[in-house]
Amino acid sequence: MKSRVLLGVLSLVTLLIVAACAAPAAPAQPTAAPTAPPTAVPPTPAPTTSPTAAAPAPKPVTLQIASDDKLGKFLADGDRNTLYLFTKDTIGTSNCYDKCAQAWPPLIPSGQPTLKDGVSTDLISTTVRKDGSVQLTYNGWPLYYYAKDKAPGDTTGQAVSNVWWVVSGEGNPIKPATVALTQTDQLGKVLVDDAGMTLYLYTKDTSDVTNCYSKCEVAWPPLLTLGQPTLGDGVASGLISTTVRTDGTAQVTYNGWPLYYYFKDHAAGDVTGQAVGKVWWVVSGEGNPIKPAALAITSTEKLGNILIDGDGRTLYMYTKDTKDTSNCYDKCEVAWPPLLQTDKPAVGNGVDASLLGTTQRKDGTIQVTYNGMPLYYYFKDHAAGDVTGQGVGTVWYVLSPDGKIIK
Repeated sequence: MKSRVLLGVLSLVTLLIVAACAAPAAPAQPTAAPTAPPTAVPPTPAPTTSPTAAAPAPKPVTLQIASDDKLGKFLADGDRNTLYLFTKDTIGTSNCYDKCAQAWPPLIPSGQPTLKDGVSTDLISTTVRKDGSVQLTYNGWPLYYYAKDKAPGDTTGQAVSNVWWVVSGEGNPIKPATVALTQTDQLGKVLVDDAGMTLYLYTKDTSDVTNCYSKCEVAWPPLLTLGQPTLGDGVASGLISTTVRTDGTAQVTYNGWPLYYYFKDHAAGDVTGQAVGKVWWVVSGEGNPIKPAALAITSTEKLGNILIDGDGRTLYMYTKDTKDTSNCYDKCEVAWPPLLQTDKPAVGNGVDASLLGTTQRKDGTIQVTYNGMPLYYYFKDHAAGDVTGQGVGTVWYVLSPDGKIIK
């Protein structure tokens, strides 16, 4: 009996020891819907610099004149990479930033550029961009590359959006020209380009030959063209031509006069170049300078004393005109340009001031008359003293100092 009791006690002790040594059970957890793992937060990317945030690094620059069959001669760097100007820039100021500058990287020189033949030292300058970098300019135009030009000599940027153009050796855009007429309050109808910018002629030029280079062409940029210019209403196609400049570019001429802009004209309709130096003048639809007229008398061997202008060019009258009225228009006025004026004509010795008058032409310009007869030049007279128009068609004649026809 004692043995059974002892056995029972031992068994109980053994059970208690085992229970004490066993790992405690984990407490019960409440049932809950499963949750998605936390979303990973992507690392913040390191700030990147936009390609246009800073201008290209400065580099040594060489400028030279390159050429191809279509564009003639134009500005390039020392590796023959084409350079461009942007007609939405203003002189000495770049307006090409951000995406524009990414497509059209500005030319940033380190130090003074090296210039090869045909590149003018006088036209070189710089402009400071918004980021403080210094961009090279030529004739005031900031210079750029085009990102899509992949090889030297490429000109894929030419005419992009009609605002990007290659640059002539004289620092002007090489592009198709447009010549049109616009009405002005004081000068009548004058020649302009497609943007309404006034065009001028230079009386020190000779027929189809320009004499305006170097500093002159900086102030008076030539009107250049690729191919035949487009003509607006009233512009005579027979008067349009071109002359080749020393850098090989083609300058538009009208009635033999090379055409120019003036650098101080900043907007359409400006005519600040009119009468500068008494050699720069706006141009009529007939291709003549619109300026104060001057009359004088000169002696000739065959015709005696005849009426001429202040430059010695012979003046004519047309017997089919009537008193104070011109009947010479269209093809007639191309061959016989009228003597126009902007102010009262100057009168030289022998000219009878009482015979002076004026008549208004159809285009609003004012033509000088003498003794009631409108006065004209003849397009085949090329120099002072020429009288090749005398007797043409038995209707064109020179005039005497008293306003009579000399036949």
